[in-house]
Amino acid sequence: MKDQRTWVFVANRIMTEQEVDAIQEALESFVSSWKTHGTPIQANGFCFQRASIVIAANEKEVKASGCSIDKIMHTIRAIGEDVGIDFFDRFNVLCRNDKGDWILDRYHLGNASTSINSMIVSLMEFNKKAGE
Repeated sequence: MKDQRTWVFVANRIMTEQEVDAIQEALESFVSSWKTHGTPIQANGFCFQRASIVIAANEKEVKASGCSIDKIMHTIRAIGEDVGIDFFDRFNVLCRNDKGDWILDRYHLGNASTSINSMIVSLMEFNKKAGE
């Protein structure tokens, strides 16, 4: 998919399985009803590695507007408040350790080029860094 936009929200802690289930349900509800100026946006939302939320929108036909992007922010903030997780500290990143496992870390120059963070702008880039 060439015309997509991706939002990544890295948590300040690992989520429990119950939290992932609840968040996944909230994300499915959000993306199924997400619209821009009354037009539905084709999108998908999911938890990645129990440490982040990813929302990817296909913008080939319909582009997300400022108001529809604000809806993402409000939704993620509400989800975070419900489960006691901060998804808006932009220094939280996901990196692979020496064993290849994903770990939460704080941004620094040593992990800048390989970490999954809020600066990822395409699903292709996310998938490349995630090894998928």
